[in-house]
Amino acid sequence: MKKNYFLISYLLLIIQGANAQTSIRVYDLNVKMGHASYVARNFADYHDVERNSGAAVLQSINYLDDVSHRIIFAGDPANWGPKVKKSDAEWQAYLRKQQLHLNEGRGSMVMTSLRWREEGDWEKSKASKYWEIIPEDPGRFLKAYDKFVKSIGDILDWRIVSLTSIDMGGLGGTHTTSLKGSDLNDIILIEREIQKTKAFKEFLEERGNVKLVKSYYSNTIHRFNKR
Repeated sequence: MKKNYFLISYLLLIIQGANAQTSIRVYDLNVKMGHASYVARNFADYHDVERNSGAAVLQSINYLDDVSHRIIFAGDPANWGPKVKKSDAEWQAYLRKQQLHLNEGRGSMVMTSLRWREEGDWEKSKASKYWEIIPEDPGRFLKAYDKFVKSIGDILDWRIVSLTSIDMGGLGGTHTTSLKGSDLNDIILIEREIQKTKAFKEFLEERGNVKLVKSYYSNTIHRFNKR
């Protein structure tokens, strides 16, 4: 019975994720020492264009083994990529430029956006803390998460939080949550404030068992949105 309940909850979460439309493709990089500025410049030269949907993002990464940077593409799979498609020759030239500055590849993943706090301010939210997790009961976790985020809206203010499912790849988790702020100090202080609330204690009780796979930190270098 418990197994069937878990399966139903998991399928419900997949359906809700599909309705969210936004697909996220993540590519982790290990940039050579001293080469980060070249990677950032090449990324901007190629990806700073008008997009059909979503965004192209370059982040620096901390506290994740053998990963220094991350490229993220997000958008509607039915309306994906730049409005003006690049040629194969342009794509290959871009890859060759980037590969000069990279060590061996470090992995990738495909995710689906389940929840995104739309009240947030992207210009202020340059830093992110991520938690890759395995909720025992995804449906129960999602219900508790919605209630929790709504309860702490005043504390979050302009900050963005998100919840995604991991569909392929990753570090072994099934979901990722994130909290975004201006920098690491801002995130730490907001975490401490949130942890003092009644809403946080209720969330821990109501979400069910959750296994933490890994937590890590990122800072946004470039973010090119749909215009």
